[in-house]
Amino acid sequence: MNEPRPYDAVHREPPEGHAIDNAVDRRLPLKKLRRRIRHATDELVAALGDRRRLWLRVEELLGERQLRREAAYFDLGYEHGLAAGRAEALRALVEATPARGDARAFADTIRDLAVQVDLPRPLTVAALLETAWALAHGLPDNLATRNHRRT
Repeated sequence: MNEPRPYDAVHREPPEGHAIDNAVDRRLPLKKLRRRIRHATDELVAALGDRRRLWLRVEELLGERQLRREAAYFDLGYEHGLAAGRAEALRALVEATPARGDARAFADTIRDLAVQVDLPRPLTVAALLETAWALAHGLPDNLATRNHRRT
């Protein structure tokens, strides 16, 4: 009779903090460093006395920069992982070809460049499509009979 019910699971409290922050804290425990930073900050604020608002302003700006950087790193990592996952899924189409290693390296390079380029996404996609169209234009109907130049 005391078994947990699914309904009861809905009403439990979510864990404190962001899931990514919690995962990073488990992977990289920094309790001692955070304690040392807090102690040094307390010393600095005490030394500044009435002028502590100067440090508080700097700390606020440093925190804002850190949040922006963390968000950018997360977003870029997510986009890179998503692109890598999609590329891996599409690789099944290439696995049957003799030059699959070359194709994989080429695909990795193109994916990395596309993720890292500092262009709006629509322009990046347009450039990739333009390149694909230019390369595909005039291909023979049967790729198996096409002569590949190997160096």
